[in-house]
Amino acid sequence: KIDPFPGFDSVRIGFDLLKEVFNENEKTWMSALSNVKGIYLIADTKTGKLYVGSAYGEEAFWQRWKKYIETGHGGNVKLKNLIQENGFEYTSNFEFSILEIRNMVTDDDVIIKREAYWKDCLLSRRFGYNDN
Repeated sequence: KIDPFPGFDSVRIGFDLLKEVFNENEKTWMSALSNVKGIYLIADTKTGKLYVGSAYGEEAFWQRWKKYIETGHGGNVKLKNLIQENGFEYTSNFEFSILEIRNMVTDDDVIIKREAYWKDCLLSRRFGYNDN
């Protein structure tokens, strides 16, 4: 059984458990993650490398994180290469957390600027998986 959504300031979930959340369409997680935009972090627990991403659009986090569950990389080039080199099972090293949330009426440009801010703060371009 999956625990209910813990609150945005307490999200820290491994890929495998997140996959279960999506496979079961866990209602509290789906509701919470579909109704806010924001910035998230994927930490590679094997290497310590970070990836900062943004979630916006119709279902925000839910829609964005679903892409990771389906592909393992969500379209990110460096994560895609990592999965190709190490196999899909490497995703079990990924841990997802939320850095910042905004309401759904927030302009997407604001979200993208906040994403860049977090990339700079966490040095994820220099030392992590961000390349833009």
